[in-house]
Amino acid sequence: MEYRRGVYLYTPPEGVGAPSVFDVPRSGREYPLGFHSTAPFNDVHFLVSQYVEEIWAEAPRSGSGLLYATFVNNWIDANRGERDIDPALLLEPWPEPLDPTDKSNRLGMGLIHSKARGHALYPDKLSVAEVKHRIEHYWRPYHTRLAELIEERRQKFGIAFHLSCHCMGTIGPVTAHDHGLRRKDFCLSDRDGTTSSRDFMGVIAEAMRKRGYSVTFNDPFKGAESIRLHGKPASGVHSVQIEVIKELFMDEETFQKKPDFDKVQEDLGEVAADIAAYARSQAR
Repeated sequence: MEYRRGVYLYTPPEGVGAPSVFDVPRSGREYPLGFHSTAPFNDVHFLVSQYVEEIWAEAPRSGSGLLYATFVNNWIDANRGERDIDPALLLEPWPEPLDPTDKSNRLGMGLIHSKARGHALYPDKLSVAEVKHRIEHYWRPYHTRLAELIEERRQKFGIAFHLSCHCMGTIGPVTAHDHGLRRKDFCLSDRDGTTSSRDFMGVIAEAMRKRGYSVTFNDPFKGAESIRLHGKPASGVHSVQIEVIKELFMDEETFQKKPDFDKVQEDLGEVAADIAAYARSQAR
């Protein structure tokens, strides 16, 4: 096991390795000492993809590596682009061009979150130096290590498969196009076919469906920065974002694990084994 304090924890594959790497970029629950928010804790913590590293914890047993960002995503979001910063959050102008998305401008959920369930996260604006510190000491080291792990697999096997793992609210929130609707158990995303082969998407979906779970493709999410940054099918790297509804394994308001938690973990261990077997079958 490899640990970079406050940044990531990496569990290497056991036994015969496979050309597959799981990453969990938004489930960290370590709040850095510099994190100070005026918002209620339950609202701050609501958007943490809690326990995702645990429900996929069996993946290394079947030959996949598992990288987990230990810092909380409200500090800096590893599933957002490095330039996805709302200028209104800053005390002074950013020295280079920014590229804020709708996540930043409308929802306050860009690289640096500014809102939590309608509450402002910070009473004051953040300095450029503070934001750069978060990028250089958290975001970049995490993605640098992920890129290294994926490339190690690609070099060894001639191909690599990357799974970016998340959880989502069971009912679409007011800010989403599926507002008020119950979501399927899993959403698999490849940014509309740009980060993975559809064959790989199909393998994951079949592994889930044969264990009784429902699956959608690119709805309600198309996939964000982790797969955009690392998925390069033309170069032999296939990246898929996996979202699972929280209702399957936790109470969304109290953050407590549900009685079926161990069953979900067992099922996803089997899904991970099917993914690893497929990945080995594609080795060149």
